[in-house]
Amino acid sequence: MPYKDPQAKKEWERQHRPQRLARRREVRQIDAARKEDHPEALGGIGFLVPVIAGCALAAYSPKLAIGTGSLTLAIATIFKKGWGWWVVGIVIVVLGLLFYWSDQKDKEPPRDSELGRKPILL
Repeated sequence: MPYKDPQAKKEWERQHRPQRLARRREVRQIDAARKEDHPEALGGIGFLVPVIAGCALAAYSPKLAIGTGSLTLAIATIFKKGWGWWVVGIVIVVLGLLFYWSDQKDKEPPRDSELGRKPILL
């Protein structure tokens, strides 16, 4: 077998160089043709779909949005994803926090006078 003997390996590579180069050219042409036939569906703005979904999730359940955004950031960190993942995670967490604080503010009882008395309703 040629790969066990370094000299035989060099000889085999020299003899089969034209076939290897032809195969490389063929693979490059196949890849180029595939990219032409199947361009990216959403192009550079593909990260807007998860952001819009995150906005809807934040409006529906802010705690769930905060968890989802945090999970997205964790995945982006662990698997070393691109900047788009970071943007989506941060936006979802921020929106979740804003909706959560807004909901908490709505649930607080209204503050009355400085003395802490309840107003008299007539």
